[in-house]
Amino acid sequence: MASGRRNEGGFTIVEVLVAIMILAIGAMTTFSLLTAATRNAQRAKASQVALEYAEQELEFLRSLEDKSLALITAPGHVDNPRDPNYRVINQKFALQRQPVGDEHELVVNGWGLYGSDEVAGGIISPGPTPFTSGDVKGKVYRYIVWRNDPKCSEANCPGKQDYKQIVVAVKLDVPPNRAAETGYYEVQSNFVNPTDNPENDPIPTSNDSVVSAQQFFLTDTPCSSSGLTMRQEIAGNHLLHNTLGTCASGLQTGTTVGAPDALLLGSPPDPDPADPSNPIEYDYSNEPYLNTTAGTDQGLLIRKGESTGCNYQPTDKTDPQAVVHRWVTDPMAQQFTMTGKATLQFYTGALGTSAAPGKICVYLFKRREEGSPPTAFDTRLTNTSGSTSYWTYSPSGNWPGEWTKVRLTMSFNGSPYPIAGGERLGVALSVEAAGTTAGGISFLYDHPDRLTRLEIDTTTPLEGG
Repeated sequence: MASGRRNEGGFTIVEVLVAIMILAIGAMTTFSLLTAATRNAQRAKASQVALEYAEQELEFLRSLEDKSLALITAPGHVDNPRDPNYRVINQKFALQRQPVGDEHELVVNGWGLYGSDEVAGGIISPGPTPFTSGDVKGKVYRYIVWRNDPKCSEANCPGKQDYKQIVVAVKLDVPPNRAAETGYYEVQSNFVNPTDNPENDPIPTSNDSVVSAQQFFLTDTPCSSSGLTMRQEIAGNHLLHNTLGTCASGLQTGTTVGAPDALLLGSPPDPDPADPSNPIEYDYSNEPYLNTTAGTDQGLLIRKGESTGCNYQPTDKTDPQAVVHRWVTDPMAQQFTMTGKATLQFYTGALGTSAAPGKICVYLFKRREEGSPPTAFDTRLTNTSGSTSYWTYSPSGNWPGEWTKVRLTMSFNGSPYPIAGGERLGVALSVEAAGTTAGGISFLYDHPDRLTRLEIDTTTPLEGG
């Protein structure tokens, strides 16, 4: 009987072990890649949260009265380059981060620097103050320093306390899955209001003048016909305010001309800073013809006009109040002098959050109201670029589909430009039809998380601005 080797099928144990090893190596590589991607996504998210939190804190501090902008106590030096307090040196803070330099005196209650009176009234804690935003945790550090205005002579601006500047730093906590200590994120303000204006002449003729940014916040409250306007709480969605009349017209909706909304010195209050959903974002124009999909039309909707161009006086015969919206300050108690530049910071989003090309027109004007019933006499400021009586803004691509902060800087002719006592300063918005494909553009303001304001460079800052 002949004998032969049987032909066995299947894998040998060695082949199985090799296959298992290859699968394990592949799985480990894939897992490592997924872990790295997840970790990078978490870092990116945490970085964005830190920067947004720092910017919100900076916006809040900028909205306070000047006398409140002082630290209640001085921060101490920490011998760790990854800690913001590493830059605190001998009662000074270094504005330059790396290499550490450009040191300036801290503004702290009880400190009398350069022979001046002691600082009092400050309410700012230097921190570090813990915060939590979702699954991101960290600490906030705050610094306020004195700045000297090199353009202002010693005779007009004695000492080195001409301006204040704010720095906010956010240092994230080290997550459990990471051993290495992280650095920190920071934002710095431009110069904020000086403690006082040394110029006695409201219209200085020399270059030795103190210039600061006066803030006026856009509100959803109609302006008062006389005296100070008291901000009204926004309690719910409401019809569009018709702002085409005078302050004496009072609150009106529909086609009846009414009071412009108010530009006020104080920022909108935040009932619960730890809760981003409080207060609610309300709809300021909930007429059926202005409504879009529910939940996507918060704030104010400005409809594009029927005529092309920037039309301060609406040309629409139907619902003209929906194509131009105006805000004015209370009457100036004394002359307010503007020095040639203003910046409008606003939050905007496309109609119905559907991104599309868009273009807006912005108008600056001064107003006096005379007669009985009062008549408004508006004088519009002219743009130094082209001498038009408006400024325009359009993004390079589509209008953003979600709330986005925009800063439009406007230079105007006639500096120094006075707003006389009893006159009002105003700003208005419209949507340019030719540059906008959607039916309108939305704006959100009078909300503590969306600080929409007009910043005016001035030599005569107002108390509380």
